[in-house]
Amino acid sequence: MLTWMKEILDKFLALIVSLLPLSPFAAYIDSLEQVPYLGYLNWFVPVGTCLKIGAAWLSAIALFYLYSVIARWIKLIE
Repeated sequence: MLTWMKEILDKFLALIVSLLPLSPFAAYIDSLEQVPYLGYLNWFVPVGTCLKIGAAWLSAIALFYLYSVIARWIKLIE
């Protein structure tokens, strides 16, 4: 039964993704493959690490604002 539910969820998510528009940045991302020194640049600027740190920071800020809204809603803070 679990595999049946997973198949239904997979089909539903595939339908949702097919309804979304294509990325406007796809052409730019494809053109980055042509840059020969991009791999060497990643040694000096760790892009993956920067993205992980940025995502952690963004989630912390979002959690703070969510907590702030909930606290104001239940009158913990003014």
